[in-house]
Amino acid sequence: MRVGALVMAGGMAQRMGGGDKPLLQLGGMTCLGRILARLRPCCAAIAISANGDPARFAAYGLPVLADRVAGVGPLAGVLAGLEWAAGQGCDVLVTVPGDTPFIPAGLVSRLLPAPSFAASGGQRHSLVAAWPVGCRILLARQLDGITPETRREMTRVRTLADTLGARGVDFAVPPGGPDPFMNINTPADYAMARHHARGWMTTRPCPENTIQP
Repeated sequence: MRVGALVMAGGMAQRMGGGDKPLLQLGGMTCLGRILARLRPCCAAIAISANGDPARFAAYGLPVLADRVAGVGPLAGVLAGLEWAAGQGCDVLVTVPGDTPFIPAGLVSRLLPAPSFAASGGQRHSLVAAWPVGCRILLARQLDGITPETRREMTRVRTLADTLGARGVDFAVPPGGPDPFMNINTPADYAMARHHARGWMTTRPCPENTIQP
């Protein structure tokens, strides 16, 4: 099985005063760098989902995928990622928000087989998920069929996951935190993330035999 990954870096960061949250510094690494440290040992190909000037991510040497469908939120990025993953010969695409710096080392292996999504602390994280690449056709139809009455429902990531019958995979929150899927949404979140980053390890290996590139 060939697994690709997509880091979703397209948020507006309005509560942070703008900018790219994946590029925030946490203990000598960016948030994006920490996510990639987890994903690289486990995935055959990785891309970044972001609009605007792709040069701001040039240091990472990864494809930057712009949305082709406007006004549908993160599902536009998921669709672009699925189409890219198909071109890479991948069977599965794992998506991770770009402001979740503490994803666990075993994330990819535990999300397989697709479709699935992560959960922690009683909360569902629909965008931390594994998608079968073949579902790009279903997603394209979902987005093409949006009407004013169905827009809210059809642009939810959860709607796609539920349509596919995705299973939830529960991850424990370690004593003292952080939640493995905490998002950096506010300056207070950023301060907490900087605190937790001091004890965060980047060298734990991906479980063996997770991926066959």
